[in-house]
Amino acid sequence: MTALIPLSGVELRRHTDPSYPVADSTFEPYAHQQDLRELFATQESFLAVNDSPTGGGKTMSWLAPVVERGEHTLGLYPTNALIHDQERNIRAELSEKFPETELGEDAKLLTVTADTLRGEYAERFPKETSNGARLRRLLREEIYHGSTQVILLTNPDIFVMMRRSLYGRPGNPGAKLRALNEFGTVVIDEFHRAGRKEQNTLLFLLDEMYDLPEYRCALSRIVLLSATPTDWLEDRFKSGMSPPYHRVTERRGEIEQRPFDDNPSSGWGAVMPPVELDVRSASTFGTSETLLGEDWDETCDFASKSGRTVFILDGIREVEDVYTCLDERLDEQEVVRIDGFHRGDLESKLNRFDVLVSNSAVEVGIDFTVDRLIFSAHDRASFLQRLGRLRTETVRQSARCYVPPAVTASLNERSHTESLERDELTRILKDAYYDPRDRESFDWRYSAAEAYHHLQRRARDANPELEDEIRSEGWDRITAHFAPDSGLTREDLERYIDPIEDAVEDTLKWYRGDSLQALVYDPAGEGREAIRAYNLFYLLRHGDIEFYPRKEFEQMVPEKHHAAIDNTAAYVTGFCTYHGTIPSNKDGYGRDVALEPTPELYRWLKTEEDRKGRKPRIVDDLSVEVDVNNGSRRIDSIEHLREEMTDLDILAYVVDDDPNAVKNQYDLGPFFFLYGLLMPNGLRSIALGTDALYLHCAVQDEAESVDLERFGVDI
Repeated sequence: MTALIPLSGVELRRHTDPSYPVADSTFEPYAHQQDLRELFATQESFLAVNDSPTGGGKTMSWLAPVVERGEHTLGLYPTNALIHDQERNIRAELSEKFPETELGEDAKLLTVTADTLRGEYAERFPKETSNGARLRRLLREEIYHGSTQVILLTNPDIFVMMRRSLYGRPGNPGAKLRALNEFGTVVIDEFHRAGRKEQNTLLFLLDEMYDLPEYRCALSRIVLLSATPTDWLEDRFKSGMSPPYHRVTERRGEIEQRPFDDNPSSGWGAVMPPVELDVRSASTFGTSETLLGEDWDETCDFASKSGRTVFILDGIREVEDVYTCLDERLDEQEVVRIDGFHRGDLESKLNRFDVLVSNSAVEVGIDFTVDRLIFSAHDRASFLQRLGRLRTETVRQSARCYVPPAVTASLNERSHTESLERDELTRILKDAYYDPRDRESFDWRYSAAEAYHHLQRRARDANPELEDEIRSEGWDRITAHFAPDSGLTREDLERYIDPIEDAVEDTLKWYRGDSLQALVYDPAGEGREAIRAYNLFYLLRHGDIEFYPRKEFEQMVPEKHHAAIDNTAAYVTGFCTYHGTIPSNKDGYGRDVALEPTPELYRWLKTEEDRKGRKPRIVDDLSVEVDVNNGSRRIDSIEHLREEMTDLDILAYVVDDDPNAVKNQYDLGPFFFLYGLLMPNGLRSIALGTDALYLHCAVQDEAESVDLERFGVDI
């Protein structure tokens, strides 16, 4: 199934504005940049969403007013690659766009990631022995003892750890990182890319900070750089959050942004080019089979045209297969790949490539030009993000995407004799894609429990005279955010907290939750890329790997990486070396991987035999079985991994059917990670980490729907 869609470009109106605080006399701001600056100038507090198009200058929209005001600002970015990319961009803007003697020169730009904490800041503060100590020292020196404005770029994980006092001191693990309260503005980029749990966590913590008295916390302005908010998020912004809500593009949107099909108009800036979009069907993780199979001749013809071609696929295995075949076929072109295991020599690759094959590693945080694009898209966000890589030319460009058949069918329902506008494309995709993790019931079942646990910790650690106030205001915030119309009670919350009390402490308190990862040493990697945490199940299925006990692993790894091991070891399961991927078997697959039940799991399933009554719980250990009967290479060192898995403490939830049946029953899709559990009476399904909670919500939602139908309630 295919659809050929002429897609309009997007242009924004430029404005002559001598008052705009940049030194570049040729700079003409867009309306969204002017309007956000006006909010900063006229409103003491707000929650603003800027959903202007990709490439439309959202960074400048907040950078200009915060530099003009000279206040400390915290920027949150979803990936470390994007943090470093934005650091380069913002540093260039500060030096080029702002008057040296008045604004830009007085702003200090800092980046905080796990890498900078154990690298740059470990060298700066050699007496501090932990990431938390280095972060506290950095902020104390720059915020309390510094004399200039600080713009701090970090990721949501570190922000949540700062707010929840997870960077404690020895002997005082709950010590607060008080310098966080000195930031007057918080900016969150790519907010729409966060999952429901992550969005709930960020909004609740920011709202809590905003409501603190000014003498305790300076936060008064929250800026979300995002796609157009969904209906439920708009409701949350308007009714759940305390600061007044503004959508920056709403006031002048219809007259400031419009489509174009040929050349952009005079006085307007093109931010997205027109695109000839060829939409084709393929299964998730199966795009490479189509590219290298029935579409192979077209693939080679597309990639061999003059200019630069980019492939963005879903899986590393797909990247490797497509890269290998194109590299062998296209003798006259420079074919390169960039993924989690091939990021070395990054700048050189981006400068020299004719054909780039990659995955989500280049969605954000890496800047390059592209003339034509082939991409797969498993959800709406990835579709729009990957299509948005075509942004540098005003002439019509070519793109081909591979999506699930239902999405192709939705796009085919519309007549394509005229160009499709980007806003309409977004609306079609919103209806065509389904996110199994986007469940309203997750809010009151688990986000509320997470917030309640956080509230209990705050009240416990507070001065006695503030304890009652914290509990009362916190409860009002929980109901406003997660259950405004349901009559949620503390007894309801405690009912959900009870079965996952340990998980709330050890899993939900983190921004993303947890997953099973191995610490990987790649001898062919360079610098920080040589050692990283990576998805354990991908490594087991496709990796040429060897596991070691930690002490032997440290002997294998150069000493310069030992600090990274020390900082990461607590968050991984297993230690291995990586030497690329194994060849696929005759059917195109790697090893078969499943989990084996332990005595603890047997006891759990015996006591909770009913699927509807079974609840997620922490399991202490698991075991793994790797089947090589399909001809794949053995992992002789698997016992070293099994030894590490006897001390896991990970959240789990089991459903009494095989993974394919469970995914079909609850419409979970291929990107929901569900694993086989080998039982004497057949294969069952087990979800781990936060996915255990999403799966439990799916099971409960269906069960409750069936119960309502039984009583004649129209649902």
